[in-house]
Amino acid sequence: MTEPGAGPGGAAEAGERPETAERPETGERAAAERPLPAAVPLPAAVPVLVAGGGPVGLTTAMFLAQRGVPALVVDKRDPFGGPPRAMSSLRTLELLRTAGLRDAVERTGWYGPEPFQAVFKDTALGGERQHVAPPARYVRWLENCSPVDSRLMLNHLQVQRLAYGELLRCGGDMRSGVALTGLEQGADGVRVRLADAGTGEEYGITADYVIGADGAHSTVRRLLGITVPDREVVARLHTAFYRADIPAGTAGLHETLCFVRNADVFATVISANGRDQWVSHLMDYPGRPDDTDGIAPLPADRALALLRAAIGDPALPVDLVAVNAWEAAVGAASAFRSGRVFLAGDSAHVQSSAGGLGMNTGVQDGHNLAWKLAAVLRGQATQRLLDTYEPERRAAVRASLALSRTMHQGYRSLGDGDPNELYELAIREYIHAMMRYAYPAGAVIPPGDTSAPVVPGDPGDLSAPDIHGDPGDPGGQGDPSRTGPAAPDVLSDRVHPGHRLPHHLLETPGNGRTSTLDLAGADWTLFAGPLGTPWLSAATEAAAALGIVLDAHRVPDGALPGLAPDGAVLVRPDHFVAWRADRLAADPVTAVQRTLAALLGQTDKPDAHGA
Repeated sequence: MTEPGAGPGGAAEAGERPETAERPETGERAAAERPLPAAVPLPAAVPVLVAGGGPVGLTTAMFLAQRGVPALVVDKRDPFGGPPRAMSSLRTLELLRTAGLRDAVERTGWYGPEPFQAVFKDTALGGERQHVAPPARYVRWLENCSPVDSRLMLNHLQVQRLAYGELLRCGGDMRSGVALTGLEQGADGVRVRLADAGTGEEYGITADYVIGADGAHSTVRRLLGITVPDREVVARLHTAFYRADIPAGTAGLHETLCFVRNADVFATVISANGRDQWVSHLMDYPGRPDDTDGIAPLPADRALALLRAAIGDPALPVDLVAVNAWEAAVGAASAFRSGRVFLAGDSAHVQSSAGGLGMNTGVQDGHNLAWKLAAVLRGQATQRLLDTYEPERRAAVRASLALSRTMHQGYRSLGDGDPNELYELAIREYIHAMMRYAYPAGAVIPPGDTSAPVVPGDPGDLSAPDIHGDPGDPGGQGDPSRTGPAAPDVLSDRVHPGHRLPHHLLETPGNGRTSTLDLAGADWTLFAGPLGTPWLSAATEAAAALGIVLDAHRVPDGALPGLAPDGAVLVRPDHFVAWRADRLAADPVTAVQRTLAALLGQTDKPDAHGA
């Protein structure tokens, strides 16, 4: 059985794709969606240059521009061409919400299935043979873990267009038809060589920093001499992108990931927009050539016949946009950074579409890097903060790649077995990889940690430090990617350093019930318990001393499980908990200021109570 490359309930990504000829999407794009051509003069210098105008590159540049860093994005192709390949995750939509795009996301997106809902059929138009869903406790958690509806989706083109419009609004720029061809690093910046993809005319530009978000075959990574030593091909398959008016009332088809198996084909049928756009992974069919040494292209007429066989209507009009032959691979680059040049997204890690988190893990890479680069460029943080990018994101990538491997290995060994067992394992790993992975090393102070800043190369560097168990979280099952004392259970809603701030609804004056994530916003935030009022003025004084934005809120007892009545929780701009004080410090101002200075790389870390 060839394993599918489908994400959880409609998320489909086409992995490491060859450059294939594709018919662009029909319909005219608004002028604001067209990047400026290379002929428009480029600036001589930019603070950050991003190579790659895909969803990772554009969202990273947008996050930077929103923080006052006018990034420039270059891409050798028109990044808005081709069919929609990848779908957003809940965490990606949270980041877009924090970026002020909540209304735009809700206008643009569509409501698909809950993650990991699947049906097995003989044909897409036929009746269900089996409906598969994870245990109810995981479904309930996904329904309640975020202010964003867990069914809301954007495809990657929609993500790009929203990010591009916001990038321009905030003073950033993008140029299509411009290829990055060379890099030369110096003590104060990077000299970048660019070339017009059409004429070959060369340009020179200086950037303080460069981000390579230019895909699995990254030019930036190659120029840096960084390899992907553990890259493993886990599947080879064909993916078809098409339009078809499949009846809206077809049982479960728009609401779940549909697996079809009959005498003619084994495939998926996945809605790409909730209406007429579809994606199918054609995984097996009679006469499929041996793919040991690669996989041959699939002729359009053969692809159409297989699609109609999967759908179950031999006369159904199908508008085939593209059909790609591709390898599903899993692996991480040997380094995510070299000096002033960083890798993000597929440039740093490749994974198959199984689990649907490839693009989404990359968007989180970019957000992590953007707030840190902005802090350094504004003089609020030292280079030591940038040193935390790789260990933090490598921990997240390990979780994301583990999900892909689990899915592929599970489908390979499933046979005629019950897929519910696989889905129970997969949904746990999906939640872990999307929302509940941990940062054990980086800009985080674990409970009880009295060490110096944990950054690579420092004497205090711990390659695998423990995340201390939370005594208030009995029965925690731990982080499956870690060893040592248990971290909070994957479904925990307690605040814990190194983890995303849990979503809880709080009553706020004038705003009614508001999510903790919305209160945290896009900057540093301190939450104090009901007896922790001194923390609020301490936050104000510390922020003024360090020149940063730090909001502070006092919350009712029990509103944030794990927050002591007289304690405090410090949340980073990416909504990760950086520090938790379990009692009121003797000098709260000094405690908060020292903690922030340490997290920004200015001093050594204090202990967990700010001493």
